[in-house]
Amino acid sequence: MSDLLMEKSFDHITTTELVKRAGISRSSFYTHYQDKYEMIDNYQRAFFSKQAAIFSENDTDLGAAIYELFTFLDTDCPVETALLSENGTREIHMYLIHQIKTFLADVIFPKFTQKSFDRVNLDYRTTYLSQAIFGILQLWIKRGKQESPQEITDILMLMVAYQGHV
Repeated sequence: MSDLLMEKSFDHITTTELVKRAGISRSSFYTHYQDKYEMIDNYQRAFFSKQAAIFSENDTDLGAAIYELFTFLDTDCPVETALLSENGTREIHMYLIHQIKTFLADVIFPKFTQKSFDRVNLDYRTTYLSQAIFGILQLWIKRGKQESPQEITDILMLMVAYQGHV
């Protein structure tokens, strides 16, 4: 499925294409899943669980959380990577952006910035940064993960640090 998601968006992938690429019969597919949405939901729930664990384990260290997320995606998890690509589902994109924004607002800015921000300013900054972090994630995937997880983490942490001190 990951190769299909790298070719076109999930909404444009048919069950017929899925079973053909997987080399299974339609009846085998329907034995396990009601439809393609249930199948993708299983992948999304597993990713949400992994991502939540990463952010929970690194509850005060955005750099460590980002590094661990990129390391996870750099290993053998092609479906999760494809779900986060431009062709992935909006649900998984919005969930990850929300998690990053919450982490920035609740942990990073209050604990690691040199000045405090009013709620509106904080909301704009965390929205901007969470979208930027997610955009860089998608670009990294699109470029074939050429940079190491540490290189991407370093780039992102410079952006976060800059936003926290301005």
